[in-house]
Amino acid sequence: MDKDKQNKNKKRPDNENNNEGENSTDNGQTMVALTFDEYDALEKELESLQAQVEEQQDGWLRTRADFDNFKKRVQRDAARSYQDAMASIIKTYLPVADDLERAIKNKPDGEQFAGWVDGIELIYQKLLTQMKNQGIEQVDVNPGDDFDPNIHEAITQEDHPEYTEGQIIDVVQPGYRISDRIIRPAMVRVAR
Repeated sequence: MDKDKQNKNKKRPDNENNNEGENSTDNGQTMVALTFDEYDALEKELESLQAQVEEQQDGWLRTRADFDNFKKRVQRDAARSYQDAMASIIKTYLPVADDLERAIKNKPDGEQFAGWVDGIELIYQKLLTQMKNQGIEQVDVNPGDDFDPNIHEAITQEDHPEYTEGQIIDVVQPGYRISDRIIRPAMVRVAR
């Protein structure tokens, strides 16, 4: 019997060699025979890799959702900060608006006119003080100054006998700045 087993074992490698030649595919690739253990190991590895891919994809989707939520939160916070800043600034000017409203309601009839004008001037000074407390300053522009397009906006160019070309004739509307940043340029008439 031992001889029969040896003969069968000798025949198997020859058969496997023959089968490999028979099992080769048309494109020149050879099929590989796997044992059940090898097949099971590869199947487990494939399942493990698929699980990793799903886990990575899930993590990527969660990260993307977190980032989208972060962007929305930042936009919402920026809008809220802007509204808070505007509310804070407006609150400083509300007393001035109230004073102007009271002054308009109490327009003088003749002799009280001088006191009313003084009241309006005080309100104007109060407004400038509030703006200065917020860091807003009026741009210092006077007739005769040279025109600077960085801080001035020319609304007209006119011939004028008292001023040379490029000099400011008149300030139509004052300009304002915060620190070195111009908020609004001064509107001026310029000599040509």
